[in-house]
Amino acid sequence: MKFDIISMLNPKIMIPKHSFLLLFMSFCLFAYSQDQNKSVSLSVTASPFPTKSSENKDIGVIGKLSLEFHTSNKLSFQGSFFTSNNVFFKNDNNHQINSYGFIPSVQYYFLDHPKFNVFGQLGYGFGFEDQTLYGGKVENSALTIFSIGGGLNYKLKNKLDLQLNLPYFKAKNKTINKESASGLGVFIGLNFIIK
Repeated sequence: MKFDIISMLNPKIMIPKHSFLLLFMSFCLFAYSQDQNKSVSLSVTASPFPTKSSENKDIGVIGKLSLEFHTSNKLSFQGSFFTSNNVFFKNDNNHQINSYGFIPSVQYYFLDHPKFNVFGQLGYGFGFEDQTLYGGKVENSALTIFSIGGGLNYKLKNKLDLQLNLPYFKAKNKTINKESASGLGVFIGLNFIIK
C-alpha cells in the first residue's frame, strides 16, 4: 500500500503535486537566501482615510504593520497586516466601516543611498470588512485588495528609518461585488531594522 499525503486531501481544495513541490522548493530557496542576507525589517505606518457618503464626509485612519524580508540589495518580499476605520477622527454619517486583512507584496529598490532608499511596490491581498449599518446591524464581507506604488526610507539612526509609502490601492467587496475603496494612500511611519 502506497502512502500519499496529497491524495488524502479533499480533491476540491487539493494542490497538484507539482505546485506543492514548486512552492516547497521556493520556500527553501527563499529561506536560504534570507539566511545568507540576514536582513529583516518591521515597519509601522498609518494613513488618513477620508470617505464620503451622500454629502457627508468622514475621516478615518488605515494602519499597517509590515514585516519585510530582503532576498538581495534590490529585491524584498513583504507581508502587511492592515486595519482601517472610516470614522476614527470625524463621523458625520453614522456609518462605520472597519476592515482587516493581509497584503503580501514584492518591493524593488531603485535607489540605495547611505542616507535614504527609494522603492517600488506591488501587492495583492485579502481581508474582511465589517459595516455597522444605520440600524446598528453589522454586515461582514470579504475583500480583495490590489496595491501598487512607491516609497522612501530615510535613515534616522543606525537601525531606524522614517518611512513614506505612497500606494494606489483598490479594494473590492467580493460579497456584494462592489468597489469598497480606492485611491492614493499617504502612509507615514517608522521602519525598524531587526537584523
